[in-house]
Amino acid sequence: MTDAQEQAFKENADDFAKLQPQLDEVRTVAVSRLEKAGLTGGLDILNCLVCIACEGWTSGEDNKCGSCSHAWFSHNVK
Repeated sequence: MTDAQEQAFKENADDFAKLQPQLDEVRTVAVSRLEKAGLTGGLDILNCLVCIACEGWTSGEDNKCGSCSHAWFSHNVK
């Protein structure tokens, strides 16, 4: 790897590290909101934080439902 490539990866990692606390907070609030609305059972039953748990769940990319149209940020991010 060149120095420029290593620097690009370092800068990307730094930017994502800055975003992580905000993402964690949004996820916590989203899960709490669903639990308060009666969707209990933990993340095992929730595939997407935006839509109702899919009854016809099929394995898709990144362990989300293959038929869900929502973006990655709508899903349970760890």
